[in-house]
Amino acid sequence: MNYTSAHKRKMRLGLALGLLLNICCGLRAQQPLVVCDDVTDPPTLNPLQVFSDKGHSIIQQIFDGLVQFDPDGRIEPALAISWKQINPLTMRFYLRTDVRFHNGEPFNAEAVRFTLGRLLDPAVQYPGYGLINTIDYAVVIDTWTVDIVTHMPDSLLLRRLAGYVFIIPPKASLQSDFGSHPIGTGPYRFESWTKGEYISLSRNLDHWLKRADAPVGLEFRFIPTERQLDLLLNGKLDILTDLPGTATLKVTVNPKTQVVKKATFYTMLATFNISRGPLKILQVRQAMNYAINKDELIRYDLLGNGLIIASLSMPGEVGHDPMLRPYAYDPQKARSLLKETGLPLPIRLKVLTKAQGERTARIIAKQLQAVGIEWEIYGVTTDANVIRDLASRDIDLSLASVPDVMGHIAFLQSIGLYSRSPFSLQKNSDYDRRLEGVIMELDPGKHEKAAQELDRYVYDQALSLFTYQRIRTYGVSRRIKFIPNVTGRLYLYQNQSVMEGSPPKAGERGGL
Repeated sequence: MNYTSAHKRKMRLGLALGLLLNICCGLRAQQPLVVCDDVTDPPTLNPLQVFSDKGHSIIQQIFDGLVQFDPDGRIEPALAISWKQINPLTMRFYLRTDVRFHNGEPFNAEAVRFTLGRLLDPAVQYPGYGLINTIDYAVVIDTWTVDIVTHMPDSLLLRRLAGYVFIIPPKASLQSDFGSHPIGTGPYRFESWTKGEYISLSRNLDHWLKRADAPVGLEFRFIPTERQLDLLLNGKLDILTDLPGTATLKVTVNPKTQVVKKATFYTMLATFNISRGPLKILQVRQAMNYAINKDELIRYDLLGNGLIIASLSMPGEVGHDPMLRPYAYDPQKARSLLKETGLPLPIRLKVLTKAQGERTARIIAKQLQAVGIEWEIYGVTTDANVIRDLASRDIDLSLASVPDVMGHIAFLQSIGLYSRSPFSLQKNSDYDRRLEGVIMELDPGKHEKAAQELDRYVYDQALSLFTYQRIRTYGVSRRIKFIPNVTGRLYLYQNQSVMEGSPPKAGERGGL
């Protein structure tokens, strides 16, 4: 055999092997992104019925809104490319002209009008109705232009739309199986749902936001808590959205994984019954805030993944007053304030907490006991039962961990402090007037000033417990560039991609 023929055969073999390797690597790189955000399936994927953050994590991939939040909580275009205020009650939206729903139905102004009509229809019973009911109706101006009319001037309209309004197809959404086979305009199409295991989505190649590096698909896996970490460390999960603080070292030293942290708009929300009992007295509310050791609370409740805050507001939210200083940990001052009230000690308070806030409640209860306030954990409730339990039980306060999905101080306050909220124990006409004034102020400068004044009012009146801002901790595959959103919501298509040159190794996925 001469050198030339042998060399040619080696070159052909090398080219063939190289081609095969490139094909294999390409196939591996095209595997879907695997996400674990919950332990159980959502009840439905119909945006008219979804209200939980876990449910939104999935429907945000399938559906688009008129506007959306960027990673820092600012409003940016989505299905609407621009908008303007026509008068104090009317905002006009100019829509994208090249969008269709996944089934081919056209997206247009009529789809927007239809969606809002359904969300606002009392017969539909949309669970987030109370957060969008400032909207009166929508008017079609032409195929690509729609006006949204509100009952009153509403400076939060864009944030309401970004947080809760996902546009649905007028025809397909009326089908009985829409909740199990959803159809939107979003970056991913629904493929399948294996109950108790996963929901599979495939990339919508026609999506208006063109991203060449986006994953070919998504799999939302529902995995028991005790199995999640091992699957992440073994390369079978790409994103674990709730990484325990005790697991961060294991994830950091693992060659396949990394820890991603972001301070999110997420805190503990306490609503007080200030109409009667001890919490009617300002000094009692102030004493509780002085009695809380926030450093200790962050250490034992969040394993260090938190930041002390002065009120219910957090840096980056519209209306946050940066001049407020947190209530100092001062047990002596707390006792002095309680002595001023003349109330006999210990002061006993009945507390209702949501399941995920029970640990926090017990840590706080122990701290308050040291100054003469005793909490009785009167009940532990759930998302499904909290409104019923608040209305039916004789309690002094409720406590829950709550995200601000609007990026505005009015969101948490309107849930926990506003008299008309079903989640609020507070009846305070002075507060209500101030909140409504903030919402109706459309001038940006005046609005910010009014919102900061409301923030200070809540602080001065100690209308809640002021504790921490949560730093959310994610476990992430090293092949993923993942940028968390400050609202805590998952915007997977907009803010992350598969890193080039880092496909998973052969056989790495396996079964879950």
